Amino acid sequence: MKLGVARHLPYLLYRLLRHTPPFRKLASQIPAYAYEEYLIRQFLESDHGAAYGVTRAERVQLLRQFQQIVRVIPSGTPALYHMLFAQDILNMPPDLPGAVVECGVWKGACSTSLSLVCERVGRRLYVCDSFAGLPGTVPHRYELGHAQAYDELGPGLLWGTLAEVQHNIAQYGSLAPCEFIVGWFEESLRHINEPIVLAFLDADLESSTRACLRHLWRLLAEDGLMYCDDAANMDVVRVFFDDGWWQAHVGCRSPGFVGLGCGLPLNPGLSTLGYTCKWGSSATMRRVYNYEFVLT
Repeated sequence: MKLGVARHLPYLLYRLLRHTPPFRKLASQIPAYAYEEYLIRQFLESDHGAAYGVTRAERVQLLRQFQQIVRVIPSGTPALYHMLFAQDILNMPPDLPGAVVECGVWKGACSTSLSLVCERVGRRLYVCDSFAGLPGTVPHRYELGHAQAYDELGPGLLWGTLAEVQHNIAQYGSLAPCEFIVGWFEESLRHINEPIVLAFLDADLESSTRACLRHLWRLLAEDGLMYCDDAANMDVVRVFFDDGWWQAHVGCRSPGFVGLGCGLPLNPGLSTLGYTCKWGSSATMRRVYNYEFVLT
């Protein structure tokens, strides 16, 4: 009898707790934790960076550093995003020339993480910001449509000084691969003239995002990636589908955007991260029949 009761104790405990607010909150977070754990395991156990001689132990160390960085430096992006950027950079062929660019760095948390990866693979990192906060003279309404939420982004918001960002990178990352591009994007990004393999835009405003695209897209290598942390803001996302603007200002068709409106599926809810890619020659594409791409 006692053994029978003991066997059912977990279920009885579940019946008692399942309607309590703490239990329901914990249960709602389990899918997010599980998927994040899957992404982390995939980063650690696959051979990302093998072409550079990067070992599993080094990937473990990088992840630990990313997690520490977002704990000690105010960050608008989680360590998981930093890990995904690192994974893409590690997978870039060593013979593919190009730098990494971040536009909109706040206190430099993501730049600090990127600096560690760029130093390891021998790529330059352009750290681009006004270092004076957001531009403009009046607050900007920033909407997250699918979340039914908004914020007011005022001039000067998200401000980190150049000295502050440099200090954070020096203390927790590496200044060696970094070049700091200071000023409003419309003018400052003209100083970048080398190829780019990966860019991360966290510009917050539609006008600032257009400035980044106008200057950086021409430098993006074939199959290069351009991430954007404003995937949940439709004003910004629409820019990536504005064919007329792209033809007039960039000289090509709009590239589209993966994760529009609700971000990449990095957790069960809303994420803010999406990306586009400068696809290579159509000669690398294969024809598929009968929706084979869905079935395989």
